[in-house]
Amino acid sequence: MMRTEISTITVTTTMSSRPTITAVAKAAGLSVSTVDRVLNNRAPVKDQTAQRVLEAAKATGYPVDTVRTTDTSELRQARSYSLGFLLQSEQQPFYKELHQQLEQAVHNRSTLQPQLLEGAQFAFIDDASPNAIAHQIERLAATCDALALVCYEHPAILQAIEQAEARGVAVVALLSPLGTDPRRPYIGLDNRKVGRSAGWAMAHLVKQAGKVGIFVGSHRFVGHELREMGFRSYCREHAPQIEVLEHLVSLDDAQIAYRGTQTLISQHPDLRGLYVASGGMEGVIRALREAQLAQSPCVITQEMTPDARQALIDGVVTLVVATPLRQLAGDTITQMIATLQQRENSPVSPSVMPPSLPFILYNAENC
Repeated sequence: MMRTEISTITVTTTMSSRPTITAVAKAAGLSVSTVDRVLNNRAPVKDQTAQRVLEAAKATGYPVDTVRTTDTSELRQARSYSLGFLLQSEQQPFYKELHQQLEQAVHNRSTLQPQLLEGAQFAFIDDASPNAIAHQIERLAATCDALALVCYEHPAILQAIEQAEARGVAVVALLSPLGTDPRRPYIGLDNRKVGRSAGWAMAHLVKQAGKVGIFVGSHRFVGHELREMGFRSYCREHAPQIEVLEHLVSLDDAQIAYRGTQTLISQHPDLRGLYVASGGMEGVIRALREAQLAQSPCVITQEMTPDARQALIDGVVTLVVATPLRQLAGDTITQMIATLQQRENSPVSPSVMPPSLPFILYNAENC
């Protein structure tokens, strides 16, 4: 499997006062890689983009007399892009597999259209604080033409995204929507439908009156919020025997989810079900195995991982709602490139929104 990395191009010179490509990129409001393509003629770009770079170079004092120009007929024949991806921690099995699928999708597209992709860069969130995530977005935006992001909403994060977009970087939200800009594509499941489907399953599987717990990853993950909304809505309508408890926040961390599950078991002897609308399912599974309850609750989790599959087989988990990762990865690459190409042809027109992905329901018989 090919893993490509982007390295920032630097210009060596004996004149310490000479402006850098980074300075030109900042003045032009474009990524460093795009400016480098123009100044060093590494790949064709749209003529108006080239003109924008040249004007910024003149304004910053970058010597444009040495800049090699590209025939404008070539500008419309080829265009290469650099892509950036920001995912949640690679320690989570789901994101480790998503990373592999995205790499494969980049490789497949590069094989089919070798001149289209310049490279891909991956970053992972180890520090989940808003400022740390915003900084990671800023670093990726400095070298990439388009970004695909898996993160929660926060003013600092949304500001970093908007600043990247103002510089011409296309941004795609993965798995959880980001902001209300209608031009920002979202690739993932219809999370409200996911929640309602989980509610449908819980209503049909839980026959006795009792309580049902629910985990979300964060108060600010829009995707998790929509899942919880759909789940509660369906249960209110169709499962009066179920009392959905106040949600617990796992931060997608298995240890936090483990302690939260222990608390639910100890405080609610009539716990009939548990919906894990986020990451951290490994901790939930461990707590349930250790508890060895006389009556196992109905447990619905998100995403098929090795732990989830084994838990289905063992009867610890009842149902898994899964994202088709191969399709997600392929659609993400296609959308990123399509968004870039559409902006070049018509910068003011909104992006075409892709349809939501279908989700898969796994039980012990089809896992």
